[in-house]
Amino acid sequence: MTTTPLALPGLTPLKEVAGRLGIPERRLRERAAARQFTHVRIGKERYLTDDQLEAFLATYTVGRTAPKKTDRDKALEQTRERLSRQQGRQRRVAA
Repeated sequence: MTTTPLALPGLTPLKEVAGRLGIPERRLRERAAARQFTHVRIGKERYLTDDQLEAFLATYTVGRTAPKKTDRDKALEQTRERLSRQQGRQRRVAA
């Protein structure tokens, strides 16, 4: 019986990831310690595999979808419509 050797994934230290992304290493380490994303920990050092790095970036990728309207946006829109109707009525009365 033959065994195939275990293929190890490429590991990128968090320090290198932080440098490439332009974010503070400390913030990345704090998020890793709080388990906000998956990572590999060997001793005190933390690493990301290629798949984990892709998942990390996908989590923080902003799409091109239209922003959701907040309650404030909806209230502002209703106020604009109401003011527009009032101004229309005032113009008709003045004419």
